[in-house]
Amino acid sequence: MKLDPHIHSCYSGDARSSPKSIIDQARKIKLDIIAISDHDTIKGSKIASEISKNFDDILVVPSIEITSSEGHILGFGVDTVIEKGLSPEETVEKIHDEGGIAIIPHPFSSYRSGLFFKNEKTFKSLMGDYKLNNGSIEGVEVLNARYIIGYSNHRSNKVANKYNLAKIGSSDSHFIESVGNCYTEIIDIDSEPNVDDVVDSIKPNNTIARGKRTSNYLIAKEVFNKKIRRIY
Repeated sequence: MKLDPHIHSCYSGDARSSPKSIIDQARKIKLDIIAISDHDTIKGSKIASEISKNFDDILVVPSIEITSSEGHILGFGVDTVIEKGLSPEETVEKIHDEGGIAIIPHPFSSYRSGLFFKNEKTFKSLMGDYKLNNGSIEGVEVLNARYIIGYSNHRSNKVANKYNLAKIGSSDSHFIESVGNCYTEIIDIDSEPNVDDVVDSIKPNNTIARGKRTSNYLIAKEVFNKKIRRIY
């Protein structure tokens, strides 16, 4: 099954896509599961979950991209707001308390609040000892569609291999054309999964990151509209 776990809606503040348009696009390109992971809000996620009840070919998993004190963390499977500004360790603990899993998006990206960019202390704290497999996070994005040369993705993939983490592919979409450009293929899951099934399926050796880079032209156009035209 195809999952895009990291999509932004207009409720993020830096994206324009409505939850309805995201669902329509996801169905059009044959995604099976999506998660709207807006910045520090679950408004878009809740609306999408309600809309998806009208369809039997798309499942919406609740999610949120939380701004910790050191960088961004996805609370995948979380349907309540987790306050921003907490330490990464506190943030991950709250994600687990809410029944979700912690996925680190664009971990080594210098310009998108990558949690592990020049942050060895946090890296060691969350990853633990790879020999003991005692880290506190479940997955990392190894294929984020919003890349230029792919260094962050490459480094993330090496970390996933070493620390036995789920490999996540996601679009990190901020406009409708990029939904599903990268996605996570779940290998072993029920043919008609519920939210708990999907959350439980994100584990090592059960996910494959697939997809393509989002067009740099479209990203540049988005940035122009956001920074120059200020239409967001």
